[in-house]
Amino acid sequence: MIVGIASGDRISSAKASDGKNHWGGSGWVRLGQYENRISAHGIETYSGSLVWNRDHFCIDITEDKNYYVDVDVIYIQRLMHQGLADHIHKARAVGQIVVNDLDDWYWGLDTSNHAFMSSHPKSSPTENVNHYKSVLNASDYVTVSTPYLADRIKNFVHCPIEVIPNTVDVGRFTPLEHSDTTTPIVGWVGSTNHRSNDLEQLTGIIKPLYDSGDIRLQHSGYHEGNALVSDAWRLPEDAVLRVPASDPELYPSLLTMDVGIAPLRDTPFNHAKSDIKLLEYSAAGIPWVASNLSAYSKLASDWGIGRTAKKAPQWIKHLKELKNPDIRSAEGSALREAVWQRDIGVGTKQLIEFLKHL
Repeated sequence: MIVGIASGDRISSAKASDGKNHWGGSGWVRLGQYENRISAHGIETYSGSLVWNRDHFCIDITEDKNYYVDVDVIYIQRLMHQGLADHIHKARAVGQIVVNDLDDWYWGLDTSNHAFMSSHPKSSPTENVNHYKSVLNASDYVTVSTPYLADRIKNFVHCPIEVIPNTVDVGRFTPLEHSDTTTPIVGWVGSTNHRSNDLEQLTGIIKPLYDSGDIRLQHSGYHEGNALVSDAWRLPEDAVLRVPASDPELYPSLLTMDVGIAPLRDTPFNHAKSDIKLLEYSAAGIPWVASNLSAYSKLASDWGIGRTAKKAPQWIKHLKELKNPDIRSAEGSALREAVWQRDIGVGTKQLIEFLKHL
């Protein structure tokens, strides 16, 4: 079996300033990190640009339209172009298997999220969520990261839906060596462009704790020109240490905070989110506090460790307790041990079984 991977969450060498291919975070988590592991198990795998060749899809692995690879299975992610569904039907008619991976509830996007306008039919007539419905429904299979997402798309996706939970390559993360400070660095990792006023939910919590000297602050994953986390929390710009974003391969280097936070608003889009951020904090041995929503609360319940909060007093209580270095160290170690249950080896096995079933 030969599998081709094509993700909209991947920057080609032709578009990148350094002339190299770059995975986006979601593309890497859902597909990119598995490519070599799948190949090592006898399933030949290639990633690159999606190319149409008469009656089927190919993968251009050179990114310059010079070398196409024919594949038995095409695995697509985040491609919502007009006409793509028609090509999928034609490819399936000649025996090619088409799988689409869906990692977000795009039809529940908040207007404050950058992805809302870039995928809305009025602002993007040739690449939008309406075309995406047709693309997904034309597929042989659709894979998703959460049961919630699977339930939401059943209304319009009539092909089989497979839930493949996100996993993390635990071995790539070095456990944090916790210091004895009682003024911990509380950090968040992510792009402010793709938030739905989530960080603002903590303004009345973070600002008083910072002003009183209880915590220090860090934002890992900063992009030049994007909104500042300090603005969301109504703090001076220099109040939040900014760590620039990196390629997913270097992502573990961003996790240097003493305490990780994962705030989410209570919206349908956020309920569809996976627990990947908490898995990453855990892999780095970092204790975390997260909003009491869906995947986050389930993870804390399943593991019997981890902290979730619904209201301000709960957030404050957890963050103040984690000022204690002994508590941070103990929780970090316990989370690092628990996260092996969601190691990439588990995800690789499930993905291989799915592909072989095809």
